[in-house]
Amino acid sequence: MAYGLAGVLLIVLVFAVVPMPVVNRLLGAYLRDLVAAQVACPGMAAAPPEVTVRGGALLPQLVRRRLAEIELTMPDLTMSGVEHASFAATLRDVSQPEPDVTRVGSMDAAITIGFANLPDPPDGQPVPSYRRAPDGTLAIEVTVPPAAAKDVRTRLYLKMDINGNTITSTPQRLTIFGRTLPAAQVGSMTGGVRRQKLPALPAGLNYRSITPRSDGLHVALAGVSTTPLNQLPTSFAGRTVSYSARDGLLGISTAFEIPPIVNIPLTIYAQPRLAGGAMTLEPRSVQIFGANRPPSDLIAKLVLAQIKQEDLSRRLPALPAGIRYRSVTVDSGGIRVVVSGVTVQPFSSLPKPKGAVTTYGADKGLLTVTTVGSAGRTMPVTVFAAPAIAGNKLEIAPQRIGMFDTLFPAADVFAELKSENTTYALQALPAGLEYRQVEVVPGGLRIRLTGRDVTLSKGLLGGGC
Repeated sequence: MAYGLAGVLLIVLVFAVVPMPVVNRLLGAYLRDLVAAQVACPGMAAAPPEVTVRGGALLPQLVRRRLAEIELTMPDLTMSGVEHASFAATLRDVSQPEPDVTRVGSMDAAITIGFANLPDPPDGQPVPSYRRAPDGTLAIEVTVPPAAAKDVRTRLYLKMDINGNTITSTPQRLTIFGRTLPAAQVGSMTGGVRRQKLPALPAGLNYRSITPRSDGLHVALAGVSTTPLNQLPTSFAGRTVSYSARDGLLGISTAFEIPPIVNIPLTIYAQPRLAGGAMTLEPRSVQIFGANRPPSDLIAKLVLAQIKQEDLSRRLPALPAGIRYRSVTVDSGGIRVVVSGVTVQPFSSLPKPKGAVTTYGADKGLLTVTTVGSAGRTMPVTVFAAPAIAGNKLEIAPQRIGMFDTLFPAADVFAELKSENTTYALQALPAGLEYRQVEVVPGGLRIRLTGRDVTLSKGLLGGGC
């Protein structure tokens, strides 16, 4: 400590006339103020430092102008803009050769910053919360915004079923960051069960199954479309008719004119047949004059000659690609047309969410939905990091990422998820003093410093006053 002959005489005089407890209090207050001014700039500390001098009686050390050991604690100060930090140090072989300059033979110190007082992220970035994980690492909980997840790739596997006119797609599992997880574990990402209505089918037809394949969704349907006889057209070949069925043939009853006879009652029996997308009636006999006559009969020929070919054929409703009319029969219940087949709905026709690039596919009977992007969803994650010191920088290096009760390697996650800055500059230190390590303690981060032959200028903790 720097003081002249008058200062030494004053100290000796005080020692001679003032009781020792009072001397120690006076010298302790003097040292406290001296150390506070040397270590911290004005306004940095919310409370005065706690100073303890060890190594024997205080007065002789002051007379020798060298203190063996000082324990210094500053419980509440502002450092580099961080409020409510604490500083604790042990300084050994301390001297002050000149005002505002302190030389220390060796020292160990620790700066502790509470989790609640760690610097906030830049404006617009999510605010994290911090805690100490059970394994001693730093746990950072944060909600990732959609913009940061624009390169995240997920693949959702869905089982598809069909019930009536409704398709039900149930999530089975999700692949994300190289891991495949059960759907129940990642409900916030899968979106739950999906339902989609299909177009209604004519009576008698039903959707049977739906199967994802490489070229799209294969939808199978089958059934019998029946047109009752009383719902068939009442006009045939320009004449009013009625219908009946016999031996698998359609009976068309009407009255024809065979000159010179008019209004002769008759029934034409025809076999329904399928030809492409049309149903054709092939006459098999004509019931007239009390006899059932084959088409080759002269009277039957006269009757059939009055029927145009187009009267015997009608187009059937168009069917989706892959669906076919299979057969047609007739009985007293009506004309029955069997329909079956599989139609394919291309993946390109499926809906795609906004805010993501979506590709559909199939894998072992399941529909796969591969998405790049967040589709507007946020993503809560827990980053487990091991803070480390690198020179004058604090590096918070993520090791694992916790999502959906699963730990992912940080490298796999940050290959797709945009990460924020994880390196923070620390205050420059004088020669001989260095940052040694950082620890995660229950309440925050503790940065340890160590040094030998250190010269401290005024305002060490403030970077100079």
